[in-house]
Amino acid sequence: MNISEQLAIQKMLSSIDMYRASVLHLSVGNPPMMRIGEKLLPVPEQNILTPDVMKNIVNAWLDEKDHARLEQEKEIIIAKTFENKKRFKISIFYQQGFLSASLLLIPSIAPALNELGLPPVAQRLVQTPSGLVLVIGPSGSRRSTTVASFIEYLNQNEQKHIMTIEEPVEILFGDNRSVIEQREVGKDVNTVEEGLAFAAHEDIDVVMISRLSSAKELHHTLALANSGKLVFAILSANSIVSALHSIIYSFEGIDQAQVRSDLATSLAAIINQRCLTTVGGDTTIIAEVMIPNETVRTIMQKGNIVQIDTALLSSHGEDGTTQSLDTQLQQAVANGYINREEAIRSAVNPYLFH
Repeated sequence: MNISEQLAIQKMLSSIDMYRASVLHLSVGNPPMMRIGEKLLPVPEQNILTPDVMKNIVNAWLDEKDHARLEQEKEIIIAKTFENKKRFKISIFYQQGFLSASLLLIPSIAPALNELGLPPVAQRLVQTPSGLVLVIGPSGSRRSTTVASFIEYLNQNEQKHIMTIEEPVEILFGDNRSVIEQREVGKDVNTVEEGLAFAAHEDIDVVMISRLSSAKELHHTLALANSGKLVFAILSANSIVSALHSIIYSFEGIDQAQVRSDLATSLAAIINQRCLTTVGGDTTIIAEVMIPNETVRTIMQKGNIVQIDTALLSSHGEDGTTQSLDTQLQQAVANGYINREEAIRSAVNPYLFH
């Protein structure tokens, strides 16, 4: 990469911070584009990206092992700290035969739990002695930030042995009162499954998992949560019911009864969150939290998962469970905190806002 390309990249990266953009997109045939709120805008004073420029950029970011993985799998996600001390989560992939990349700015430190916008009941989950806390939501809902804030709270206030299993390692933690060991999949451990199996036999109090997908990963996660460890895990799902369905139906029919039983025993909470832009232009998290009561645990054991929505609506905040996500969005619109279009974009049932 020549000096002019290096300077252009530095300017692009600084633009994310300057314009409070959430993502920087780099693709051949387009200028660098920033996502600011719901809009994609070009980075000022930047040229159209050519195939050679994109190749030079990617080559500068990847080591030999990462480059081999990109060529084999045609996509890779890494985290990189640049000269300006800013750290980014970078997705690199091919499209139409050309390299493209998306960069997400990673906070230098995890925000305090009380600064995220989570309801108080969600903040108190950090005091859960053991069990599984799932953080769900669509991409861009700041799930990893929430989980990192839980870990940093423990780091500052508790003496715990904490292990993270991440793809890739995002926020870098410095040991405070706790000892934190961050393992990156592909570099420090071969797979999420292997990392979870290792954690089961170690003197570890808290495990954080940045992504759950396969049945084997879910099996090890539930076993850890049932063994007395506190587990924070991220799962891609848009609703609490869909998250539970995703877990249960990852397994074959004969194993589903055991999984339902394990969930009913180990599940401490599900946080379903969205990241929204307020009327004032700031970002905030709005989330619903389900802390299973006996009714919900019985529903999980029997497998009638769709009944959970009814149980949550009838709880009215009992047992620590918050109001539904859509109800909270409706209140935020009524209070002038967010606009209706923003609520529709984030709602589980958008038709409630028409």
